[in-house]
Amino acid sequence: MPDGKLICVSGASRSGKTVYVMRSVASARRIVVWDVEAQWCEIPGFRRVSSRAALVAAAQAPGDMRLAYVEQGDIIKGFDLWSGCVLYAGRYVEPLTAVAEEVADVTSSARAPGNWGMLLRRGLKRGINIYAISQRWQEADKTALGNASGLVVFRATTRQDAEYIASRAGAGAEDVWNLRPLEYMRVATHTREIERGVLTF
Repeated sequence: MPDGKLICVSGASRSGKTVYVMRSVASARRIVVWDVEAQWCEIPGFRRVSSRAALVAAAQAPGDMRLAYVEQGDIIKGFDLWSGCVLYAGRYVEPLTAVAEEVADVTSSARAPGNWGMLLRRGLKRGINIYAISQRWQEADKTALGNASGLVVFRATTRQDAEYIASRAGAGAEDVWNLRPLEYMRVATHTREIERGVLTF
């Protein structure tokens, strides 16, 4: 089984992060999304799940799956459960793709907590692909950035944000700061090779 990949996506609100990831995972058979803003559940073909019991049941089912989990209660506990379900489904059922929206809302700048940390450290060798999305990575966990196989950087909200993510990507802070809406830089973390692109509609 080939290893999975961990892609960290950074950028200001409405810069193109979610659209980029939606297009990147469009052909995946099995997707489970931490849909904190209830965006993915509106996409045709995705099933909204908002009960923890339904999420646990779905994690045990083989076959094609396109789920968007919308937590109705404590988002910290809900995210931990979601992460555990993704790891279980990918390890014991079939490999899948996980998308975590706005990880800074449910982690801190310390080591990745609980099941999310285990998913980041163990999921890739189980063939799980992970897309971790955040507006401000300096407020999100360092485990994700440290384990990332690639970074996708859209325009930053502040210069401080641009400087932080540029330092992690091996790019110039001014290059990040000067990105326009829908422009991005894709960085392979091991080679530091940078590819530029722009989303079109």
